Amino acid sequence: MTTTTLLRHGRWVAALALVSTAAAPAARAQAVGFDSTAVAAVYHHLTGDSLDLRSAAERSPAVQRATNFDRPDVITAETTRLRSIVANANPAREFVISVNDNISEYDHEHGEFSIGLFQPGYFVPMEAFGQRYQLVFANAENVRAIPMDKASARDFDARLRATGRGVTNEIHFTVTGQGDPAGAVTGEHVIRAQVVSARLLDRQGHVVFTPAVTATPTLKSVAADAFDAGKADIAGLHVGVSATDFAATLERLFGPVKSAPAGRNVFAGFAGTIEMNADGCFTYPGRRYNPRPGAVCVTAYADKAGIVRSIRIERLFKGFDQEVFRKALTQKYGPVAAARNGATFALGWGPIIDTALVYDRSGPHTALTAHYIVESDYTLTGGSDRNDVRLVLNLVDAAWAAKAAK
Repeated sequence: MTTTTLLRHGRWVAALALVSTAAAPAARAQAVGFDSTAVAAVYHHLTGDSLDLRSAAERSPAVQRATNFDRPDVITAETTRLRSIVANANPAREFVISVNDNISEYDHEHGEFSIGLFQPGYFVPMEAFGQRYQLVFANAENVRAIPMDKASARDFDARLRATGRGVTNEIHFTVTGQGDPAGAVTGEHVIRAQVVSARLLDRQGHVVFTPAVTATPTLKSVAADAFDAGKADIAGLHVGVSATDFAATLERLFGPVKSAPAGRNVFAGFAGTIEMNADGCFTYPGRRYNPRPGAVCVTAYADKAGIVRSIRIERLFKGFDQEVFRKALTQKYGPVAAARNGATFALGWGPIIDTALVYDRSGPHTALTAHYIVESDYTLTGGSDRNDVRLVLNLVDAAWAAKAAK
């Protein structure tokens, strides 16, 4: 059953069903002729992601082979060499990698096969500078499908079965930035790349399929330029409106509203709050009457002129898979600028904002964030009788905040 979550006309309309999201395996790359150090160097050159070059130098073969007497000089020389590699990395360089891949069973509903590596959550593992990287392709969705009518698919599927559905995926790509725009691959050193061309080969090296490639936005446009907080909404609510109008809309949609001064320990530009059931969505371990699915909570902050500049809305749902959350939010807001998967799963869009404005300081630190949080009631014996999900959306007027912080 297909699953969709809609945020429309100020209401959360949910048609949520569980989907299978077993952890996607990393693709296995064939290292012959592939320079992972050059790829990582372009990544660091483009993004400025921190890199301890001295530590990388100390782990290099040149230093490991050096005698104790020569090691300090070799470390210095190797550090200088690595620094030069990063500084002179060419962002326009095109790389080629061959990956052991597979083709899915035929999807009769959509009339297509799928290429394994180009599905959400899949990545190519790499090692360079003594650390691990995850290589993802920003336009993977655009090259994932192998469309085919059913008559042709029957013969194609028979050939795939004879080889265990395995193929070699030869990918030409450029490095474009940091992070997975689908929000499915998280962690440190996620290299965002763009497929320039690709072809699938069988074990004899014959071409099985050549995907048609469509480009996607660059990292910069995804992170900031393409995001307009004034046009974005969460559950139909917008920043940049008067606090009076916002409060009236909130009360009409959800119920009684409270307004108050902003109080202490908030962003300096905030002067007042508008709240609706502000604390009614939190689960407290051991409490008998914790909130249940359907609970909605809203907190908004207005500036001194009485304009709403930040909105946080929370909603409790019966437990559902985070893949449903990821798909729904990326369909609504587009490519992800940042993502995190730890105690909670969170996605972010737009420019970076002051940490005083974010919902969770663990990140993402972007103007719009969406958080998937599993809630449970714990008994004295440590058990739980529920597995609900709290979704939190936090939207900040980033352009206003940048001026207010000065």
